[in-house]
Amino acid sequence: MPSLYNTGSYPYQITVYCAQRYPVLLAALEQANISFMPNGRGPDNDRGPRNFGGKRFSRRQRAQDWGVRRWHVSYGVQVYTGISSEQYGARWHDFNFKYEALCAAPDAVLTCVDALINTGPNPLLTLSKSGGLRFSCRVPEYLHPDTESEKQYIYKHTPTPENPHQRDTYLEILGENGYTQWDARYEILLGNLVDPPMVAKEVLFAPINALRAELHQPMPHDIEPDQIIADVPRSLGSNNLDLAKEAFVKRGFSYVRQENGFHHWGQPDSSVADEDVLLWENDNIVWVRASTPTIKLPTEATPITEVWDDTGILPPTPGTGIFVSDEMRAVRDGKLSPLGVKRPPVVLHKPEYIQARYQTPENNAVQTQRIFDRTARVLALVTKTDSGNREAASYLLEGGATCVNVPGVNLAEKAEEHYQNQNLSSFVRWKTRMHQWEQVKEIPVDVRMATPFQRGNVCEDPERCEALERKGGNPSESICPHCPVYTECQQRGYLAQPAALQRTKAQILTIPELFFNPQYAELVEEIFQQVDETERLGIIGRIQAHKLFVECKLPKELLEEWSVRWQGYALGNFAKALQHAIEIADIPHADAVKRIRAVIKSFEWQEEALISQMCQVSVRGRVVEHRTVDPETGELLARFAIEFENGIAASIPLDDNTADKLKIKGIPFFQLSCFAINEDMKIMMSMAQAINLGILNTETVESIQEFPTACPDPNWTYWHQLKRFFAHYSRDADAPIRWGRDVLRFWVPPIPHPSVKRLLLMSVTLSEQHVRRAFPHEDIKVRRSESASWIPGNQVFQIRTGVYPKQTILGYNNNADVIGISKTGQRFFAGIRSEIERDPDVKHAIITYKPIISRLDDIAQKENVSFVTNFNNVDGRSADFKKTQVIWIIGTPQWLPTLVWRRAQILFGDDEEPLSYEEEVETGRCKDERIQDVYEQGVVRVLTRTIQRTGLDCWVDKTVVLISSLAIPDVTDRPETLLFDWEDFEIAGGLHKLPEMIATRERFEAERDKLTAESSREKVERVLGCSSRQANRILREFRGGAPLRVPFRQQILALLADGEKRTAELVAAIEGHPKAVKNELKRLVDMGEIVRVRWGLYTLPPA
Repeated sequence: MPSLYNTGSYPYQITVYCAQRYPVLLAALEQANISFMPNGRGPDNDRGPRNFGGKRFSRRQRAQDWGVRRWHVSYGVQVYTGISSEQYGARWHDFNFKYEALCAAPDAVLTCVDALINTGPNPLLTLSKSGGLRFSCRVPEYLHPDTESEKQYIYKHTPTPENPHQRDTYLEILGENGYTQWDARYEILLGNLVDPPMVAKEVLFAPINALRAELHQPMPHDIEPDQIIADVPRSLGSNNLDLAKEAFVKRGFSYVRQENGFHHWGQPDSSVADEDVLLWENDNIVWVRASTPTIKLPTEATPITEVWDDTGILPPTPGTGIFVSDEMRAVRDGKLSPLGVKRPPVVLHKPEYIQARYQTPENNAVQTQRIFDRTARVLALVTKTDSGNREAASYLLEGGATCVNVPGVNLAEKAEEHYQNQNLSSFVRWKTRMHQWEQVKEIPVDVRMATPFQRGNVCEDPERCEALERKGGNPSESICPHCPVYTECQQRGYLAQPAALQRTKAQILTIPELFFNPQYAELVEEIFQQVDETERLGIIGRIQAHKLFVECKLPKELLEEWSVRWQGYALGNFAKALQHAIEIADIPHADAVKRIRAVIKSFEWQEEALISQMCQVSVRGRVVEHRTVDPETGELLARFAIEFENGIAASIPLDDNTADKLKIKGIPFFQLSCFAINEDMKIMMSMAQAINLGILNTETVESIQEFPTACPDPNWTYWHQLKRFFAHYSRDADAPIRWGRDVLRFWVPPIPHPSVKRLLLMSVTLSEQHVRRAFPHEDIKVRRSESASWIPGNQVFQIRTGVYPKQTILGYNNNADVIGISKTGQRFFAGIRSEIERDPDVKHAIITYKPIISRLDDIAQKENVSFVTNFNNVDGRSADFKKTQVIWIIGTPQWLPTLVWRRAQILFGDDEEPLSYEEEVETGRCKDERIQDVYEQGVVRVLTRTIQRTGLDCWVDKTVVLISSLAIPDVTDRPETLLFDWEDFEIAGGLHKLPEMIATRERFEAERDKLTAESSREKVERVLGCSSRQANRILREFRGGAPLRVPFRQQILALLADGEKRTAELVAAIEGHPKAVKNELKRLVDMGEIVRVRWGLYTLPPA
């Protein structure tokens, strides 16, 4: 869930289930002084991180001591016992009464547990996943030893011929160097995890020792227990070798040594010396070889991927090409329907194609003008490119006037270039004071001033001007009039720009918030003053809906400045209260926002004073008697003067009339109505007044940086911004406000300037729903401009079976310690490698997730691979795209949750219905459709721009393979785009036959859709590629016969949807053999689809 506080890599708060129906914020565990680690997902990764031990046992482990990725794939936590979880000198201990103890002596165990429960007012008792009981507490001045005899405090020695050391453990005590699992498979029966009891050792062990005396049957002293110490290196030197290491460890092998580049492993339970397995890597292939044939491993060097298929290592391409199953071969030979091959469910279907959308450039110009002729004040136009230069130029050619705003200088330069190419002469680009300054600032001042503005720059003293503007001053009023080239600047420099913009047809600026941020109201007023009656159209290029909201920033430095400079005044008190509310960290987002809202509410009665003080500077001085007389007339102009602390003095005029005379005489003055004589006081004045009096010195940038900060617009101060924010976002939980890097950032709805009669928003992706969130009271139209046709022969293949997020292609859920490529990812890249090797004359490129790239080194090194890069690194590759024939786009771009959440909060934070921040575990899909829509808008934007860069509309012989089922407007719906399954690619054996395979499969799908109850069994078999028995069942279903048997899995999930169920209840309710039902229950538990709450009790995993 979101957090107000942005700290390092954890800019949000994570919730984990520490027990059944028991969600806990990680921040709450930290506040309770609990040391913890993430717990991996079962069944294969049901453990903590490999590096959990060592010094971590003695030092408290917090959320940030573990990578954020681990928390994304964690199921619950593991709590460290002992020193690291101590509080007030009391160490955490867990007492685990095993299920075997309850079976062996239920009355004695329950008597002991009951005595422990009664040792304090807040006992913490948990039902374990295996059916046992766990009592947790902190014990003052005691730490239970980390030895086997002390940990297994009560056990019964039960030797067998195979294992003379076997024992049934009844009570396990974890203190020193211990840890215990807490996840949804456990149930807290009594107490609170973050508030365990504190019990004295003597009180604690009294009932435990009584139980020990009754049940403990230790091993005879003459039997020495075996001790096996495994010492596996943290890393074997590469990611592939580390994945292989995990495979060996999982199978019980023990690490022996490293010698001459080979890693030696011992066979599980082997007593034979030198019976090692060798492991090494060569040319990106990991090899294994057994030293003797007694081990069930090959005695010849063999790639490990041919021995085990779950290592996560990308296997080399077999010499025969893509591996296909017998069913796929039958499809190739025409002996089986393509529908007989098992496929993932289809999630993407072909949208309806609209032929009229793809027109000639001449028709585009006419259609573009028709779009601009609409009367709506806000028009959102989805364009081919972000900038929309073509559409803006079309409007200008028809006699219109525009003000185009783009977010960067490079886009402004492109707009200039486009206008020049269209022979549009009436355009002016707004330049900031710092424009070209870096290129000219080293030129001596006298040389520059002799020929000002001749080198591309528009200001000869921009650094001082910029510094003053940052402090809230007006350089045009306080610095520019004293500049030696002031007149020239009004004619052809920075000050000449507003008049030039008024006269031109096309204005180009780089201030995206210009039209709706009150900060720029004065500039908008100036440049929208037309010299003729033409109405100017405001255009924003490359805009996204959330960026229509105005970002406000309130730095901590300013709060501290207000606290000092305005101490004892309303503004000083407000700053202290606000800073105090903000800096109470580690509390839920809603509580933090509520505190800030309360501060704003409590100072509303001082609103007028706050606004006045935010716009002024406070100067120390004292009033003294000092008569000022007109030397010519003898008239008394002032009786008193102010002496400021820096030696500056100013007369206090008697009235407005004498003030005018003082001004004419050039005598410094300041009007002050209420004062005490000869007393130090704070005097409030505008920044301009302080500069004119010489109190504030603008001679250098350094002196300006020492100025107090003031708001330049009394109608748009920090107070106005905060008030508008809290008025719009009435709910605290989803208010878009963040505190990070000592800056309070928040977003307020836009305020369109009245001079902007019509506003055009242009981007490659725009949602009408999102635009309306920004302008709820405006007449809005959303249109899509016509798209250019692709070059004949260019084609896109888009997969239709999933978005394939990063966690699907990488084995995140299998092993959080060493990440490999999942089986799904291995299939993809094996096919891609085979296609690359099929024709060395065809150039390929791969765009995918950044963590995957390092695992594709062998592919990237092939001569016919132009580049392998990530989604964020495709800019500036025009030459590479031009020479590449096949571009593989693998997966769907992803962002940190905070980015998506913040955008969703900006757009929907004022909804009555709260936002839900939960995601589906496997797919990463947001359960709240509003958040999912925000995410998809951003992804479509990235994918659209990436596909545009491939040059489908301007270069020949281009093929794009998109492994993402997200519908891309103007791509997915084109006739040149074919939807496919990866099984189609594998059956086809490559891209050269893929269109033919897709056509064949679609023909069978069309036949399938026409099957009816009247169809023959033979036809059903032929079309669906199924057996006679399956065909009969399908026909029986068509004909309304006896219902088909519902699979065990489906019945179990349906029953558990109503709540927890015992094994007996499930067996009784499901038609089938009890053993088969139990086997399916075990399988579903192992797969993580259901949770075994305790022995014989099942439920669905937490949502």
